[in-house]
Amino acid sequence: METASNQIQISRSPGFNWRTAGIVAALCVTSAVFLEMMADNLVSQEMITVICVAGVFFVVLGFCAARSRALAERPKWFIFAVWGLLLASEEIFSYINDAGSTYESQYAFAAYAQAAIWTLVAVGLLIFLLGNPESLRGLFSGPYKWPSLFALVALLSVAYAPQLSFSLAWAFKLCLAVMILQAISKQLLNLDDISAFFLATIIAYVFLVAAPSIRSMIPDPTNDYGSNEFETRMREGPTGLSAAAGTFALLALTLYTPGKKKALLYLSIAGMAVMIVAGGKAAIAAGILSGILFFGLQKRVGATLGFIGGIALIFWLALEFTPLSAYMGAYTNSGQVTSLTGRTELWAFVWPAIKQKIIYGHGYVSSRFVSVAMPGTPFQAGHMHNGFLEALYNNGLIGLVLIVMVHVVIVLNLWKTMKSPVSPRAQRLAIGSMAIYTNLLINGMFNATFSGRAGAQFMMLLALVMVSERLASEIPQAEPERARKVASAWA
Repeated sequence: METASNQIQISRSPGFNWRTAGIVAALCVTSAVFLEMMADNLVSQEMITVICVAGVFFVVLGFCAARSRALAERPKWFIFAVWGLLLASEEIFSYINDAGSTYESQYAFAAYAQAAIWTLVAVGLLIFLLGNPESLRGLFSGPYKWPSLFALVALLSVAYAPQLSFSLAWAFKLCLAVMILQAISKQLLNLDDISAFFLATIIAYVFLVAAPSIRSMIPDPTNDYGSNEFETRMREGPTGLSAAAGTFALLALTLYTPGKKKALLYLSIAGMAVMIVAGGKAAIAAGILSGILFFGLQKRVGATLGFIGGIALIFWLALEFTPLSAYMGAYTNSGQVTSLTGRTELWAFVWPAIKQKIIYGHGYVSSRFVSVAMPGTPFQAGHMHNGFLEALYNNGLIGLVLIVMVHVVIVLNLWKTMKSPVSPRAQRLAIGSMAIYTNLLINGMFNATFSGRAGAQFMMLLALVMVSERLASEIPQAEPERARKVASAWA
């Protein structure tokens, strides 16, 4: 039964009135004018895609708003839809921009179209906030303050970033993600809401995994996406797709209930298969270890052995029937294994630059231009290939401390939940969240999974702050005062 405060939220469910329509129209016109000023050719495939996405998006928002009113329920699916579009936005367009061109503000038109999608998301959030103005309350309090402070520091550091417009655009997306997650946190009142949020996230990840997989099957005559057969087929390269597929598989496993509908189990298997076939080495290791952790923490020995056997089978099929075998062989013979594909060389190369601005860093996502600022950068890296070094290079010790606190809050909340007498469902959600976190952490040790550009993996890490805090609230109130003191001390 809804509480009185929840009923207030119901009465404020977002609807399309004249005030809302006027704001939407004004923002759309403003966006159109902005794009007209920034790009020469608006009549393009990208702009048609933006218009189609906008149409579908607002139809979905209208349906969610109407549904919440008709069923007299909280408007959680409205804000979940906003979250889903922001998550999926990075795969709506596929383009490559080298660091030099980006530094000189010579962006591909798809980059402007991607920014237009973020503007649509901002409009959706604004519509939600008009009906639920209390949703951003507590943005800088409790455990939520760590993502918010990181986003604020990132935004302020744009002022001294080497490429203002690039950093500002990504800071905008990061701030947008933090505000959406804060609004979502007000809608997570029980375990059903957490499951619904994970389901919405899975739907977005279906697109994140399927879009690049489909693109990899389309020939690339320009060979812009890679220097060998495997990388060309994977288009953007294997690392990102493997990482996203691993997270997707773990999300599906978390929601799957043994013995019930097996659609989520099949999705998880498909995710693991894409993770392996895509060939991201660190991501494959992260996905396998996280899967073993997921079943191991539940003390399901048979399921753990079954998982390992399934992974072995997928590996064998991938090595036999895909270019993965040739790709792995070439990597083994390249002599780059000991340097982690040149990562250790990169970290040693950029360390002097990190020390130069150790307190406040070079500016948010300035690592994108490290090869421009430091000629001779190994393999023309566009980020630090480590989430903690990424924070240190971009935002110094300030950014590093804030991102470390994000990790600390997640781990403490999930560990406390798993060790407490909560319901089996809460226990499973906590274990699944810990497996997802472990996957993101391992990936982040070898890639800029977090701390840099606000991609889906970074946003998923920030979402775990909210999820872990809600799961920790499931701990019975009779828990010792010491546990609450520990949580409040870190918050």
